[in-house]
Amino acid sequence: MNIKFLFILNDYIPTEPAYVANTGKYIDGSLNIYLNETLFFHDPNLNLTEFASQLSEWVQKVQNGAKDNMNYESINRNEDLMNFLYKGDDKWGIYSVWQMFEPTEYINTEVLVESVNRFLTALNDGLIEINYDYTLDKFNQ
Repeated sequence: MNIKFLFILNDYIPTEPAYVANTGKYIDGSLNIYLNETLFFHDPNLNLTEFASQLSEWVQKVQNGAKDNMNYESINRNEDLMNFLYKGDDKWGIYSVWQMFEPTEYINTEVLVESVNRFLTALNDGLIEINYDYTLDKFNQ
């Protein structure tokens, strides 16, 4: 199964006090995740840098041989919004509380890692392109 992450960054940084205290840690936008070209997940207002930071930490572990599950925990929710669950035999399942359908296939580790890394690179490039003060490189420090 193939997976693709597509996003659109909002072009503003919130000025509300709760966000100012964490400038750079709350950069939101729209996120769509496609499985085999079918929309699996859509959030029009996801904290993209928070999601990307957790994905980045997880994918580094996987690239080093770990088979740990990824559980995206948002500061805005009391539940995991997204999970990549290791199913054995180099395959991963995906689950979200907001998923649009139940996947019937698993994602190969190599395909998943490549897709996550493409998303992280594109998001970082997008942050640089619109001149955010923070990039993922800074956020992950």
